[in-house]
Amino acid sequence: MNTTLGSVDFAAISPLLVLLVGALGLLLIESFAEKNAKKWCFPFTLATLIIALYAAYSAPLSENPLLTPWVRFDALARFFTLFFLWVGIASTLLSYPFFQRFPTSQGEYFFLLVSSLFGLILIGIAADFLTLFIGLETLSIALYILCGYRKKWEMSHEAALKYFLLGAIATAFLLYGIALIYGAIGTTRFDALLSGYRTLADTPSQMLFLSGIALVTLGLAFKAAIVPFHVWAPDVYDGAPTPITAFMAVGTKAGAFAAFIILFLVTLPQFNPIWNQLIALLTYPTLIYANIVAIRQTQLRRFFAYSGIAQAGFLLIPLVAGIPQSIFAILFYLVVYAFATLGAFAVLAFLDERQEGVLLHDLRGLFRRAPFLASLLTLCLLTLAGIPPTVGFFAKFYLFKVAFEAGYYGLVIVGLLTTILSAFYYLRIVSAMMAEVPDEEKKATPHFWPAALVGGVSFAALIIFSCYPEALSKLIS
Repeated sequence: MNTTLGSVDFAAISPLLVLLVGALGLLLIESFAEKNAKKWCFPFTLATLIIALYAAYSAPLSENPLLTPWVRFDALARFFTLFFLWVGIASTLLSYPFFQRFPTSQGEYFFLLVSSLFGLILIGIAADFLTLFIGLETLSIALYILCGYRKKWEMSHEAALKYFLLGAIATAFLLYGIALIYGAIGTTRFDALLSGYRTLADTPSQMLFLSGIALVTLGLAFKAAIVPFHVWAPDVYDGAPTPITAFMAVGTKAGAFAAFIILFLVTLPQFNPIWNQLIALLTYPTLIYANIVAIRQTQLRRFFAYSGIAQAGFLLIPLVAGIPQSIFAILFYLVVYAFATLGAFAVLAFLDERQEGVLLHDLRGLFRRAPFLASLLTLCLLTLAGIPPTVGFFAKFYLFKVAFEAGYYGLVIVGLLTTILSAFYYLRIVSAMMAEVPDEEKKATPHFWPAALVGGVSFAALIIFSCYPEALSKLIS
């Protein structure tokens, strides 16, 4: 057995090492060059993430037994690493306009953002419950602080406190579930879960294992903001700084579903039909409740909280089906959702001028004031609604196709009906942008190149994938 790590092994985990070194560098800049921290932290973070992205693209595979019991080096792990780093780069770029409008220290902010990315990547490459737990908690602890980063915003205080308290309870359930699984089969390694479950002969041991799986599912459902474990999301999204809301809307949700995929589609595929039925019972209220409540929202950060809950409901549909095609359907939907959501928040970054965030009436007349921003936001909203010919239509089609093939016709019907309902509140925002406003209320929109870059890339990606959805399919496959 190899008891040392070689150059290949360090190269295999180089994205994590780059993020670790970058996070420590940010702390040093903030500590010893405080006067220049506001100038250098943003480009330093961006450079760190770009280097980590290059390392992820070129990272070799490792078969060292010191690493493989804890982290995976397969194609799925590589996909999640690259995906999370792209989300991190976009979130960093969206943070630039925020600090231009609300000046404050940046070193700790970007340190926490890089730390949360470190946790996300650990989730995506986890091969053991302990690695998964460390990733989830690294992500969560950093986000607890980032939600309340603006110390003078009372709404941020409430958001951070609520997120911390409810998150601590969810973590307790998750950790207790891991303990029950270990008590049932004697290991926390993912590659031994299915074989361990199948060798359980007595009913008490099976119940112990299933109870652990139920608690782990509950903990992950909290991270994904699935009804009824969603109560934190609206207030936290509303109270957090806008770039952090964007990061949570994409990164946290994708991290939770990465864990779902690894655990229940790769490690434990169709291990027990009762689990699939229970997830189906969570899917119905998530789809119905979120889409109904989203209609009444006028604060856009809060609106995207309910929109995100509804999107989580759609992502649950292939998870319930549990067939091999489910992984592709979820990954395809996650990529489309990420581009559409980050593009929408790129528009909000131009309009976000107060702690209350952007309200619906702030969008009135946007087509006349800033045609590109209005066009980008329209495309993003139509994509989230799944209206043809956008790529969002193909993403939802794959979800429903998987559920139909697996025999979950009720989910397909409810999904289609709630898709029609969601089109109403997305199109309501589009109609607000087309409305006329008095000349005295019109004002110029400031120019922020980082947000414009995120918006431009999102716009181009959505156009290309709408015209050629098979290009995205080949990338994911």
